[in-house]
Amino acid sequence: MGKYDERSATTSKKQRVALSSVVAAIALTSMKLIVGIVTNSLGILSEALHSGIDLIAAFTTFYAVKKSEAPPDSLHMYGHAKIESLASLVETVLLFLTCVWIVYEAISRLLFKTVEVDLGLSALAVMLVSMVVDFSRSRVLMKTAKEYKSQALEADAIHFSTDLISSAVVIIGILISMIGFEQFDSIAGLGVAAVTAFIGYRLLKKSTHTLLDGAPAGVVQQIIENASSVKGIQKIGRVRVREAGAKTFVDLEVHVDRDLNLEAAHELAESVCRNIQETIPGADVVVHAEPVSTSEATLVDRMRREAFKMKEIKSISKIQLSETDNKLDVEFNVEIDGTQSLESAHEIASNLEDRIKQLDKKISTVTSHIEPYVDRVCAGAPVSFMQDRIQRLLESILLAFPSVKSFKDLQVKKIDDTYSLTLCCMFDKGLSLSEAHRIASKIEVEIKAKCPEIESISLHMEPAS
Repeated sequence: MGKYDERSATTSKKQRVALSSVVAAIALTSMKLIVGIVTNSLGILSEALHSGIDLIAAFTTFYAVKKSEAPPDSLHMYGHAKIESLASLVETVLLFLTCVWIVYEAISRLLFKTVEVDLGLSALAVMLVSMVVDFSRSRVLMKTAKEYKSQALEADAIHFSTDLISSAVVIIGILISMIGFEQFDSIAGLGVAAVTAFIGYRLLKKSTHTLLDGAPAGVVQQIIENASSVKGIQKIGRVRVREAGAKTFVDLEVHVDRDLNLEAAHELAESVCRNIQETIPGADVVVHAEPVSTSEATLVDRMRREAFKMKEIKSISKIQLSETDNKLDVEFNVEIDGTQSLESAHEIASNLEDRIKQLDKKISTVTSHIEPYVDRVCAGAPVSFMQDRIQRLLESILLAFPSVKSFKDLQVKKIDDTYSLTLCCMFDKGLSLSEAHRIASKIEVEIKAKCPEIESISLHMEPAS
């Protein structure tokens, strides 16, 4: 509700300022036209035409400001704010048309026809009043335009500013004409055209830049610096920036460590968004996180990445690296769909071995042990007589491992034609994980040696209380 009220207040203020410009333009145009016809001054008539164009521009601005605040819809998903830039372009075209008429009439009066000009204090008074109105309106319009980043209001402000400058030129022409040099009135008209054309060119350049999705000057570099300052961002990729009215849309790609989990990568992207929005308030920022390898990645990390790239491989485990004479030997278990033929599974494993060899020049041999991956629920049945046998066997085996204080949760099941054993061993809590794992592996070997019917063992380790 707060956002809606704020947007309504903004719209209301912009529309009030635009409407006041319409009223001011009507008054100025009427006053200049009457005095220009009475005095036959090209300078004042050109100013009247200029103000008439300003009146059309003011109506255009009022419509554009009102329409630009419409919310996005299915056909205009970025909103309607660019109508302000379009209105600015229309106003620029009107300015150039004014210039063409003024130049044509001035040259005609200077070279081909004589027109009697009746200038006096009334003409001077009109231009002075015009300058006061132009000055006040241009200030209010420009202030509001900068506050709300409204290109249509800015164009309207520039129209009134050019009126102010050109009015000063006309006043000089009036004063000189009053002392006898009547042709200077036409020269003053050419001065008005020159000022109008120059300002129009600048306005045309700005509005077309926005309509063609040109990036604001310096903003891209600012965005790159802000995004790079976020810890964890490795590099900045593609950056795209466009403006539509007061809204700035930012689309950028950041490179992050591919070993980060999804949540961590998302948090980095959010930090980049917040940094950019602090610099560009209200910006609509979309950040795409691209995973990349970093120099900190270990060989094991890179091995897992290579395995992940191969869709036929479910996982790799029990990775062991050993170094002899500055040469590395790599061993690991690889899980492959159990329905694959042995030949196919061997080819897949060999392909992975070749890829891993390319990861480090020190790697001498790569040996994989293929494990079947079964993606189904197996029917199991408890076997009481086997469980009693394993219970007695474990009590005997654990006597040789004083670091194992006890065991619990013993279960023996028959799955298809094989036996599966699960249990939990309570280890001395002062042991390292590596030492506890070494002892657990020895216990598994002892069980299989004395009870070969057991095909798989899942031994869970817990610290003893």
